[in-house]
Amino acid sequence: MSSPKYITPPQECTGCALCANVCSTDAINMVWSGDGFLVPQVNVNACINCGACVRTCPAQPAHLEKLRAESSATETPEAYGGWHKDKDIHLNSSSGGVFSALAEHIFAAGGCVFGVVWSGKDIARYTKAENMAELAAMRGSKYTQAVPGMVYRDVKEELKRGRQVLFCGTSCQVYALKRYLRKDYEKLLLVDILCHGVPSRSLLQAYIREFEVSTGKELERIQFRDKAGNWQQYQVKKIFADGSSLGHINRQDMFIRLFVGDYALNKACYACPHARFPRVGDITLGDFWGDLQKLHPDWPIPDGIGSILANSPKGKALLQRLSASGSVTLVADVLDNLIDGQRPTYIRHAEALPPNREQVLRALRDEKLCQIYHNLFAYERCGPFRLRKSSLLYKAYNVLRRIKRRFFGRSH
Repeated sequence: MSSPKYITPPQECTGCALCANVCSTDAINMVWSGDGFLVPQVNVNACINCGACVRTCPAQPAHLEKLRAESSATETPEAYGGWHKDKDIHLNSSSGGVFSALAEHIFAAGGCVFGVVWSGKDIARYTKAENMAELAAMRGSKYTQAVPGMVYRDVKEELKRGRQVLFCGTSCQVYALKRYLRKDYEKLLLVDILCHGVPSRSLLQAYIREFEVSTGKELERIQFRDKAGNWQQYQVKKIFADGSSLGHINRQDMFIRLFVGDYALNKACYACPHARFPRVGDITLGDFWGDLQKLHPDWPIPDGIGSILANSPKGKALLQRLSASGSVTLVADVLDNLIDGQRPTYIRHAEALPPNREQVLRALRDEKLCQIYHNLFAYERCGPFRLRKSSLLYKAYNVLRRIKRRFFGRSH
């Protein structure tokens, strides 16, 4: 009897669901692991042992080794800061609203857009939009792992019909689609979003429970990037079923601090092979962080500025067309200015897993999020000691540390 050829979740599985999409017998379902990440699960009774899932999987060690060994692009992408000229679209987008301008162009040509929407308060899924009204739900950040479903099959069907298609997703999802299609399509526009990493769904669920229990209200939805008049100081806004809301500045929010602190990301994210050049999309979109008040004080900074890379001739041509039409403002900039504001999302080197990661993921199964947060952030290691931040000893230590930095500089 031949050995099984079906997939088991690889160490660097991104949950991209390419294996499920290529399975000819639909024997693979994507399920949530105990740590809160999507992984493939094979129905061995339906499997015909063809091995297609393993051959195409981007996370197989041999493929990853080859991918990481490839040299970076020698041609620098065209870099821009930009924003949509429609004020409402600009303000209702995470940053600059350029994604909406790209979608408008696709819809005008009779095409469709594939992107991510909330499907309930704790899950995000891929869906298709046929017009700007349907696109509205795709705007805004969803800091959770999106369920791809059979989106790669759906994209291919639309392309076979001769339609223009825009696909927007994280780099690993865009890469999975390219591997599924196995050839370039002139009518396909690929947009990869700058991604800090994929946090555990368990973190999101614990976050929701925390506020439902503490407020006694049912949470309806979360706006992770509510600009509240200042994009650079955005809030995480919880909107409850009774119409009330509660917001926290990003730096004070439990979810954001655990997410951005890399405490609960998928293993694959710490050494993402796509956080590099060349980018996998025709266009890369993100936020233009950094000292914009110094670099570009004349820009509408409080409304949000998009970080935009044109990576292919197709992407470059479309962005120039949008700029010429007057739908967006595009300002050419030095690539390093874009990178400096959030370097790990552009170029992420292989990193060791944070020592607290496994502890946090285990704790998310049965502990309250406020307790997990307190355990992580209530103390700080100061030399050989671990001091409570609220203690007088810690405050005295901090004063001495600031004096030392002021007069003697940082030690290297």
